[in-house]
Formats: sequence, C-alpha cells, structure tokens
Amino acid sequence: MPGSSRPFSTISQEVLVTNSWHRYCLDRYTQTDGTQGEYYYIDMPGACGVIPLFEDGRTALLQVDRYVLGQRLWEFPIGGMKDGDEPADVAARELREEAGLLANRWDELGKFAPYKGVSNEITRFFLARDLTWTEQELEASEGISVHPMPLAQARQHLLDQDLPDGQSITGLVLLDRFLARED
Repeated sequence: MPGSSRPFSTISQEVLVTNSWHRYCLDRYTQTDGTQGEYYYIDMPGACGVIPLFEDGRTALLQVDRYVLGQRLWEFPIGGMKDGDEPADVAARELREEAGLLANRWDELGKFAPYKGVSNEITRFFLARDLTWTEQELEASEGISVHPMPLAQARQHLLDQDLPDGQSITGLVLLDRFLARED
C-alpha cells in the first residue's frame, strides 16, 4: 500500500541554516537503486489556516501584502507554527491577530502537504464559527486588510486573482468536503 513504509533509508541529516520558523536541511539517503543521494529541504513545524464563517453565510477574507511575491493576495487567515505549538491554538491566534475575530466553535477541516517536494510542512485548516469582532494584532511585517463578504464572493476573489493562494484554495476544497459530510 502506498505510504505504508518509507521508500528511502536516511544515512545522515545536517541542518544548514536555522531561524525561528524554518530549518534548511541536507539529508544523505539511499536511493531506490542503492546509490547515495542528497536531498535539500525546508524542515517546518507546520501551518494553520482558518475559514471564518458567520451565521449569515458570510466569511472574512484578507488582502495580504506578500513581500517575496511583491503582490497583494486574497487569502484566509494562515500562519506558521513553531515547535511545540498546538494546531488549534495557532489557528485561534491567527484568526485573532490577522482578521480581528474570535470564535467559540471550531472544527478541523483537514490537512495537506503544500510543498511536498521542498518541505515536510503539513498545513491544517479549521472552520471557525460563532464569531465576534475584536482588534487586529498585526506584526510590523504584516500588511493585512479584512474584508467581510459572502462565501461565494470570497471563492471568486480567491479563484479569479492572477496569482491564487494555493493554501486558501485548498482550504475551500476541505471546507466543501466538510460541509457535504455535515449535510
């Protein structure tokens, strides 16, 4: 069965660079033909995204200035984890800090691997309901504006932008799957 065992054998692992969010690593491993290979990757504790859903069917979508891309993107609240973080705690923190929202009802929508050839990161998505507004708590490096809108309009914003945010789009897929099961 695919995924039931590791197809490669790790010989050694080396951390090349580290910061508070990532570790840039080099593994030496035995390839399928028995030769030694090298694999450079980013070791990350994970990320959490949140889809806020108000009782009237609206959501809150963010416009986020992305430094690396030099663009402003439509996104759901999403943030990185640090070692030892609990996913649900990170989701609640990102919702509060980025969107200025608090939630009393939480459901885990699912998880996925956003950078499977480059990183071991797993992103988890949550649905936040029973929402109340509070103040945003943005970091100096964040340029984020909050836009409440119907979920259908948010879906169009996410899909129609020139450079769609893959994590947010995957969050929508996980939401659709969850809501279909809930009905």
